[in-house]
Amino acid sequence: MVDYFKKIRNDKEIIEIYKKIHEYEDAKGGYAYHDYNHVNNVANYCEKILKELKYDDDFICEAKVAAILHDTGCIEGKENHAYRSYEYAKKYLKEKNISLKNEGLVLDAIKNHSDGFITDNIIQLVIILADKIDIKKSRITKAGKQVEGNRQYQYINDIQFKIENNNFYINFICDEKINLEELNNYYFTKKVFNAIQSFSKKFNLSPKVSINNKTWEEFLNSN
Repeated sequence: MVDYFKKIRNDKEIIEIYKKIHEYEDAKGGYAYHDYNHVNNVANYCEKILKELKYDDDFICEAKVAAILHDTGCIEGKENHAYRSYEYAKKYLKEKNISLKNEGLVLDAIKNHSDGFITDNIIQLVIILADKIDIKKSRITKAGKQVEGNRQYQYINDIQFKIENNNFYINFICDEKINLEELNNYYFTKKVFNAIQSFSKKFNLSPKVSINNKTWEEFLNSN
């Protein structure tokens, strides 16, 4: 199979769109980037999770295609961006003569990635999770670093995954400067917890969430 993900990721058109999104979000004072770095993070998380779930390379590649295209609609702002991303992706795949085995799943995942987990579309499920948990420091805008709660994400350096014995392990690697109380009280952290719980339930997994390899107690309390 042609590695369409690599082809799309290296397309100057795609790179330019996400460059403009980055500039737009800096200018408008958004809290988190929906830029090239973010969509590549989401693609990497999708790959890691789907490999752990034993999906084949072709399916993973197409899930990564959804990831790389899922925020293109943010070039006109965040509101209703998922549908604009879907419209753009549908047109883009046709114009570039890219034929995907799971094109319907890919496009639906892009269109519905802002929705919940009430779906059997595996690509959509993994995109939603990967999108929500990308809260590490590269995601946070200049304005976002000034917002109480949101500013704590700048101290998250990496996110690790492992699925073993029906357990879904997620470990957030953080700088010692992080203020856990402020992080725990921030509304979006609760959304991240909900995404992890919902995804785990869908795959009959038990979520084990930690910070620097120590149990994240607030996650336990949120169950």
